Amino acid sequence: MTVIIPAAGVSARMGENKLLLPFNEKPLIHSTIETALSYTDSVIVVIGHERERMEEALKDLPVRTVYCEDYLKGQKYSTLRGVREVQDDDFAVLPGDLPLIRFEDLQGTEELLSSHVIARAIYRGIPGHPVMFRKDLKEKLLSFEGTMKEYLSLYDTAAYNGSIGTVFDADTPVRYQALISGNYDLSMITA
Repeated sequence: MTVIIPAAGVSARMGENKLLLPFNEKPLIHSTIETALSYTDSVIVVIGHERERMEEALKDLPVRTVYCEDYLKGQKYSTLRGVREVQDDDFAVLPGDLPLIRFEDLQGTEELLSSHVIARAIYRGIPGHPVMFRKDLKEKLLSFEGTMKEYLSLYDTAAYNGSIGTVFDADTPVRYQALISGNYDLSMITA
């Protein structure tokens, strides 16, 4: 399993690069990456915005970084940039701003790939990440013209009931403060 971590965005809702904000005395993205690395040694981090700062923050981690020139066009482009780098392997998409993601969320989602071509984690019915794909979908995904949501709707996607970490992203100052304080709940996700 190769885990692709889109980490190229401008963090418009946060007002600063959310992935580099401190969390547990490290840049926030480190938590997501460390969980991914506990699961697999094949992790691709797609960077774009503040390329040099991101490269510096990731330099000591055993991940492969790739640059997405089209990062301003949206997360789909960053995701596809990472998909292009996957060698003959099943792959997962796990955004960098999910620092509460757990090993079990990855494991449980991948187990569903034995009977489905796509699986994703959900939390109390809310679609989350990771989203995992069998390797034979790589070329179809790369050539698909629509949105990722439209692509996923074409398949019977299996759902793994994961932790709140599969949906709790640190996208806004309010969510980041909730993350830091440990005072977060479902109402913050559905709002």
